[in-house]
Amino acid sequence: MKKREHHAWIVAVSLFLSLFKAFGWSHGRVSWIPGGLSLAIAVSTPISGWVFDRIEARYVMTAGALLTVLGLFCASSAHSFVPLLLSVILIGAGLGGCGLMAASTVIVNWFPERRGMALGIITTGMEAGGMAMALVVGSVIAAHGWRSGYFTLAIPGLLIVVPMLAIFVRTRPASATPQSMGKPADAVPGYEVSEALRTRAYWMLVVAKFSFGFAAGGIFHHLVAYLEGIGYTQHSSTLVISILLGMAAAGKPFMGALGDRIGGKNSMGIGFLIISAGVFLLLSASQPVMLVAWLIIFGLAAATPVGLVPMVLAETLGLKRFGTLFGWLNTTYMAGLFTGPIVVGWMTDMTGGYTKPYEFCSLVYLMGAVASFLCAAPRPSETPVMAKASTSTSTV
Repeated sequence: MKKREHHAWIVAVSLFLSLFKAFGWSHGRVSWIPGGLSLAIAVSTPISGWVFDRIEARYVMTAGALLTVLGLFCASSAHSFVPLLLSVILIGAGLGGCGLMAASTVIVNWFPERRGMALGIITTGMEAGGMAMALVVGSVIAAHGWRSGYFTLAIPGLLIVVPMLAIFVRTRPASATPQSMGKPADAVPGYEVSEALRTRAYWMLVVAKFSFGFAAGGIFHHLVAYLEGIGYTQHSSTLVISILLGMAAAGKPFMGALGDRIGGKNSMGIGFLIISAGVFLLLSASQPVMLVAWLIIFGLAAATPVGLVPMVLAETLGLKRFGTLFGWLNTTYMAGLFTGPIVVGWMTDMTGGYTKPYEFCSLVYLMGAVASFLCAAPRPSETPVMAKASTSTSTV
């Protein structure tokens, strides 16, 4: 294995641990104050993305991880609502600098040829962290209380994630481009933000990212209530969620590898179509065989956009301002994730059941599929003179 490729996979392992840590605790926070956490991530991610385009990744990610760890330690000693809320906001601000946006920015720079597979593998840390850390922290909380749970989450972040990010992670290989001091992205091919905002490709990614957040949030946050409503026990319903996370983690590398072969936008569009159709299996899940079919078919494609949106962004608009552009896309995703559960809840109250709301989510997924297929590289008329010769595009 070439030295550069070997170093790339060391970076990948470091980012996997970062996401494993970062997203592992979020499932426990959902039952407390998700609003503050979501808002902090939504605000901090585009800011961190802008900084990423100008400062070396290891500094930003290490600072974000330290901020996250500090927030976890503060939460572990909180004794009232306000300090806990402020601690969670601090955690969210830190995740903006060391979470999905940060990991994706580094990976697309290190893996120009196998981005789909690399992004699929690295982002499995989200689901893997949710499954494993939920078990560990759940046991700690049961035995010693929630404050000990926060403290337990902070320790591996401080002792493992922070050192690995500081030691191994770099924005891109030193040989990739002749970087100017203090502005590591200036010499990298791609579009400026103002140029990207005038392309169809970016706005199709906005639609795709919002659609994914809206529909996934609407279905996932009501899933336990829906399954209990059709006859499953609470234990069985929560088990379904764990299995779904595992299937989503397993499907990411496969869909990423498919993207490497047929183009990121095509693989993402296919993924959206699968999960859109899979919703109708869920609506027949009162039959256990249909529930199993839904878990396999829907689950394997459920998280496709997580790994493929950054790939498509890099393919169509280049890497010059990738951090800033992807940061705003993540804010769009958070907006969808926030509004989806609210709209589904409102529709459920209006219709008296989950059938119509989940069908609506299927339609939103379908909208994401259309946007994905339309997310082609900018036409010559959209391509700025400075970017014509340098932007990395996909012709698939």
